[in-house]
Amino acid sequence: MSNLKRNGKLRWSPSYLRNRGTITRAQKRAMREWWPEVGILFEHGKKIDLTKCFESTGPLLIEIGFGMGDHLVALAKSLPRYRFLGIEVHRPGLASTTAKIHEAGLKNIRLIRGDARLVLTDHLEKEIAEAVLVQFPEPWQGEGNQHRRLIQPGMTETIQRTLKQEGEFSLATDIEEYADHCRSVFAGMKGWTQQEQSRFQKFRICTRYEKKGIDEGRSIHELSYRKTPEK
Repeated sequence: MSNLKRNGKLRWSPSYLRNRGTITRAQKRAMREWWPEVGILFEHGKKIDLTKCFESTGPLLIEIGFGMGDHLVALAKSLPRYRFLGIEVHRPGLASTTAKIHEAGLKNIRLIRGDARLVLTDHLEKEIAEAVLVQFPEPWQGEGNQHRRLIQPGMTETIQRTLKQEGEFSLATDIEEYADHCRSVFAGMKGWTQQEQSRFQKFRICTRYEKKGIDEGRSIHELSYRKTPEK
């Protein structure tokens, strides 16, 4: 794997906590028995050849930080001609999603464990994805923590390079201040056009995490931007 450090310094601040959640016995079994079917490993200094990882050559959608995988798996069921690549750090989520993929018999999803910005920057080719999706990222609301948020100018540029022309980036959050932060970041970037909604919005499901936010009185903010030629 590549390293987040270069010359002894972090290339950027991680947008996640390194250890979160305890992996169960069933999840350990999923990783042991079924991860080899869906997991993609990457090596330092090498690009991933996705044509060798999937059985089909359909359009590619990438979901960053897919959590327990409910949204990612639902999309893959609804859009069987698409290929789905999920990127996540935490083992419980990876294991849970691996089990769901196996149980559903899905062949159009592959998973990567790692820092999403690192994977997109070092290990994926440019302009390969139709869409990049993020559902309810860690908002990092604590004082002095905003620099750890996933959506920053550097990450936005990385996503832009990963998308094909007219490809889209979509994000959902239940934190209004985080939505405002994202709007501010995109407002300062060239080559993006805000759109009313994602073309995949009708396939988005309400996960347990989202329902919890709604039950606690928070509104859901959905943002979508299309990659367009710079003027």
